[in-house]
Amino acid sequence: MTGSMTAPSEQEFVEQFGEAPEILDEPWVQRIQIDSDNGSLQLSFDTMQKSVEFLWSHGSEVVWSFVRESAESLSIRTEDKETHLLVEFDSQGLSGQLDVRVYPAISIKDSMLTN
Repeated sequence: MTGSMTAPSEQEFVEQFGEAPEILDEPWVQRIQIDSDNGSLQLSFDTMQKSVEFLWSHGSEVVWSFVRESAESLSIRTEDKETHLLVEFDSQGLSGQLDVRVYPAISIKDSMLTN
């Protein structure tokens, strides 16, 4: 594993979601919870270990739980009144993208393909 994962700045999170991620055990490990029309999305990411974790819940029910390493980048994209969190992955033999729409309602597209 070389380098670290790129991630949005604290200011980008504030501009898009109204708050900055919480810093956890180390400054490169962060977490943010975002409320949407169809639930709550928690994102945790570690830029040094190049990992992301998503937890989508609706009330006390977990709708979707996702953990993956080998993340190259985490970014925020806004267009047409939609806000997305995009994660690009690349590991030996596999590459892909996770597209999590946050607003107006949470939805997920995940693709992983062989190189």
